[in-house]
Amino acid sequence: MFKLTTLLAASLLATSALAAPPLTTVAERSGFLKTGRYDEVQALCRDFARAYPRQVRCEEFGRTPQGRPMLSLVVSDTGALTPAEARRKKLPVVLVQGGIHAGEIDGKDAGFWALRDMLEGRAAPGALKGQVLVFVPVFNVDGHERFGAWNRPNQRGPEQMGWRTTAQNYNLNRDYAKAESPEMQAMLGLVKRWDPLVMMDLHVTDGAKFEHDVAVQIEPGHAGDAALREAGRALRDGVIAQLTKQGSLPLPYYPSFNVDDDPASGFNDGVSAPRFSTGYFLLRNRYAILVETHSWKDYPTRVRVTRNTVLATLEQVG
Repeated sequence: MFKLTTLLAASLLATSALAAPPLTTVAERSGFLKTGRYDEVQALCRDFARAYPRQVRCEEFGRTPQGRPMLSLVVSDTGALTPAEARRKKLPVVLVQGGIHAGEIDGKDAGFWALRDMLEGRAAPGALKGQVLVFVPVFNVDGHERFGAWNRPNQRGPEQMGWRTTAQNYNLNRDYAKAESPEMQAMLGLVKRWDPLVMMDLHVTDGAKFEHDVAVQIEPGHAGDAALREAGRALRDGVIAQLTKQGSLPLPYYPSFNVDDDPASGFNDGVSAPRFSTGYFLLRNRYAILVETHSWKDYPTRVRVTRNTVLATLEQVG
């Protein structure tokens, strides 16, 4: 009887192990040569929630014009997986948004990697005990599925990626204040429900070649309430310090030229209009962190640096 019970237990364990989802991405399995299609996001959202039912909830917060679900993963070690519970426990909420420009897709693969490492206890220990993470892997879902090899010709990988604008040709990162697109209306509904203290907007640069591998820009930092500016700069500097220790060469501003295509004109570091995330959340008295990895760096490097930036921010907020 003992031998039979032992064999049965071993069989059940083996079956459970086979049934457990791997929680890895196409990017990881391909050595970061490729990125997955949106069906992978849907599967991972479901699988993370199934693997960690007390820490992760997979939610649909909207539908795109082409009928695709807009998904978020709500993650916390506190049991607060609803806005009401987050408010009751007075927990800060961090919204991490990938793929607002779906060709710049580092944030999707980096976010899933960071999330798995945190849940498995390999990164940012304890960070999820003092906050709620709301992770949107892909904001511009229809644009993500307009897959092509030359959608970002000045970007080194992945082999194929999505498109900058939506199926209705909206640039979502120009739509925060006017909210014309259905996708932005859904996102602002999510923001209203969760009221995130910090929002991370994950991008890749578009133009010139720089030595630096990532830019981390925050508002309030230059504008807004004086106390918020001081705390925002401290948050940014803490993230940059962690990235520097990890071997990155981060900038505290987005490296755009004063005059396009003229490096001699110098850089322009200012406050964005509210059509951009950094300008919009400033007006809500909340923090927006613009993360821009460098398009001339290869995809494995960019995803790793984005992952590190997400983890550093969550550690600082926690």
